[in-house]
Amino acid sequence: MAPVTRRSKISRAERREEIAKRLFAAAEGLLDSGVSFTEISVEQLITEAEIARSTFYVYFEDKGALLAELTNRVTRELAESATSWLLLPTGSNRDDLKAALKQVVADYVRHRHMLAAVTEAASYDPRVRDAYRFVMEDRIDYMRERFRIQQKSGTIPANIDISTVTPWIAWMIERGLYQLLGHDALVRAKDLDGMTTVVWRTLYEQP
Repeated sequence: MAPVTRRSKISRAERREEIAKRLFAAAEGLLDSGVSFTEISVEQLITEAEIARSTFYVYFEDKGALLAELTNRVTRELAESATSWLLLPTGSNRDDLKAALKQVVADYVRHRHMLAAVTEAASYDPRVRDAYRFVMEDRIDYMRERFRIQQKSGTIPANIDISTVTPWIAWMIERGLYQLLGHDALVRAKDLDGMTTVVWRTLYEQP
C-alpha cells in the first residue's frame, strides 16, 4: 500500500496572512464600489472575505486595527513600486525619471480608494495615524539611503542636501497624489509631467 502523504498543518502566521489578504481584497473592493470606510461594517467585510465573524476577531480587535495593518501593506506596496526610481542608474535623463515615476502613479491610482481611506482615518484613529507615520518614516529612511548612493555616483549633484530634501520630496509626492489623483482613475499627462519636473529640478538637474 502506498504511503499516505499528509498535508502539513498551516501555521498561525500563515493563517493570519491568508485572512489578512482576503480582508484586504474585501475592503478594497467595497471602497472601489463607492462605500466609505466609515460606512463599511465588519459584517460586510467578513461576508466579502468569506470568513467567520469569530475568525475576524481572533486577529483584529476592530475595523481600526484592520485598517492600521492595511495601511502598512498598501504603503509598502507603493514603496516597492518606487524601486525603478530609487535605483535610477547613472546617466539617466528626465524621460527615464518620468518612466520610473509613472509606475508609482499607476500603483497609487490602483489603490487610491484604500489610500484615501487611510488618510482620512489617520485624522481620527491614533492606531492608523501611528502606522502611517511609521511606514512613511521607514520609506523616507530608505529614500535617503538610495539618494545618497545616487549622489555618490554623480546622478544627483553633490550640492544637494539629501538629509533635508528627502522628507520634503516624500511628503510632497504623498500629499500631491492624494490631492490631485486621490479620487481620479485618469492619470493626466500634465500631472505626471508636473511631478517629474518637481523631482527632476529638485534632485537631478545639474547646475
